[in-house]
Amino acid sequence: MANDEILANLPEIFARARAAQQQWSVVPLQKRARMLKLVRENLLDAARTIEGLIVSETGKPANEALLNEILPAAELLTFLSRSAGSVLKTQPIRLHLFKHYRSQIEYAPIGPVAVLSPWNYPLLLSLSTIASAVVAGNAVIFKPSEYASGVGLAIQSLFDNSALPANLVQTVLGGAAAGSAIIEHRPGKVFFTGGTENGRKVALLAAQHLIPAQMELGGKNPMIVLADANLDYATSAALWGGFSNSGQMCASTDRILVHESIKARFVELLVQKIETLKQHPGKNFGHIVTEKQKASYRVQLEDASKLGIFAVTGGTFSEDGTRLAPTVLEGANIEKSLAYRDETFGPIVTVTTFRSTAEAVEKANDSTYGLSASIITRNISLGARLASQLQVGTVTLNETAYTAGLAEAPWGGIKNSGWGISRSERGLLEFVYTRHVHRPRFRWLTFKSPWWFPYTPFQHETAACGLELYRRHWSDKLRVFPHFVWNLVQFLKSERRL
Repeated sequence: MANDEILANLPEIFARARAAQQQWSVVPLQKRARMLKLVRENLLDAARTIEGLIVSETGKPANEALLNEILPAAELLTFLSRSAGSVLKTQPIRLHLFKHYRSQIEYAPIGPVAVLSPWNYPLLLSLSTIASAVVAGNAVIFKPSEYASGVGLAIQSLFDNSALPANLVQTVLGGAAAGSAIIEHRPGKVFFTGGTENGRKVALLAAQHLIPAQMELGGKNPMIVLADANLDYATSAALWGGFSNSGQMCASTDRILVHESIKARFVELLVQKIETLKQHPGKNFGHIVTEKQKASYRVQLEDASKLGIFAVTGGTFSEDGTRLAPTVLEGANIEKSLAYRDETFGPIVTVTTFRSTAEAVEKANDSTYGLSASIITRNISLGARLASQLQVGTVTLNETAYTAGLAEAPWGGIKNSGWGISRSERGLLEFVYTRHVHRPRFRWLTFKSPWWFPYTPFQHETAACGLELYRRHWSDKLRVFPHFVWNLVQFLKSERRL
């Protein structure tokens, strides 16, 4: 079906989604969770095919497709099948007052929801959101990136072949116009993963319809390398954090802040390791997916050159223009450069120095983004103290980037990195709305509440005395208690509710 035909059928697509959700949402939660195991089994059966699709559409190495997408996706489905039942079950509320009533929280699906996914991790980021939505009882309208539509259709087949209600997950192909059209049809919530510029557009469009939206956007993630760091370990962490998926990930290590005493040796070792990997570029590095990304890299490299910043290594494109060599930039004006301050989403890292831990924290926080950060140190206690001062959603000590794939851990950012939490138990709650149910414990405990009409003198005095019972000191409570009791008795005797 052509894209324009699909868009013309969006009303019907949403109608089918609502019908499917009505059928699915009444399925017991534990059974919905077990059904994800069928999706996982389908994923395992199709793993090699999906790996090939990821490699062909995104250009990433096969090892990254398997290790960074398919394996974490299988683990995420396992986590959801085990945890959703306890996270989303009805929860009692302990009431301080009015013990004759019982309160509970119920979690109800908010959908059908719209899932608008990126091209850089087309399986993991899409499947984690869709599976979370489905286990919470939602239908899903899924738009994969137009640069990874093959992976998107493969995800659709995982759900189609899992004995779920027909049309519970529906895939709409297309670009930005398709995403806008989906939002115009007013899903229950929009889940967008992508760049900050496009995120603003999605958020604005959703806000015009008062549709809640979760934004998982970009980052400019610092790595702080303390003076005591093992430099072999630190440079290996920076190498993978900066150039995994050719830097085309929101969690990529972009800004490396190294203590001034070890900076020269750190850069030397990092360049040596890059040169080793460059001997097999197709095996270790992917290619540039979009022309927009290539243009962005050129702008940042030209800006750096104008500021007198030089590439210690890299900075050049391959002859066919499909790859940018892993690039390390440093120089006196590095912190003024676009490469240091703006999201790159590519194989460019910048290196600067600090003298004290306070300065390192200040420089790390000096960003419009707040997604993730990492600290490399032998002193774990010191690292933990510094982590608590960083204005980001995730901090890793002696690791980098990979926690975006941890099923149990929350993932999300602040500032221009968006809002909302994905993955983890906390992330599941993004796919439901909270319904509070308040009822008498027993039928015979149903009576007219004392605050009902009419408003009367003893009613007011009883409330005023009751307020005094919140005093901190027991002597004050004891002083007012007899007055409270006397007014309450008079109120109950002489002032009946209508």
